[in-house]
Amino acid sequence: MVEKEGIIREWKKREYYEKPSTIKNRKKKALERKIQKKIRKMQASRNY
Repeated sequence: MVEKEGIIREWKKREYYEKPSTIKNRKKKALERKIQKKIRKMQASRNY
């Protein structure tokens, strides 16, 4: 139940202070990875 609500994840995220610029960079990199994954998936399905 605790895992479903994300309490542990939230606690770990707030355990240490993170500069706003660091948060922004981390989210930007995560978005880039997500886009690259989607592109690879589309290209793989097109090759078949």
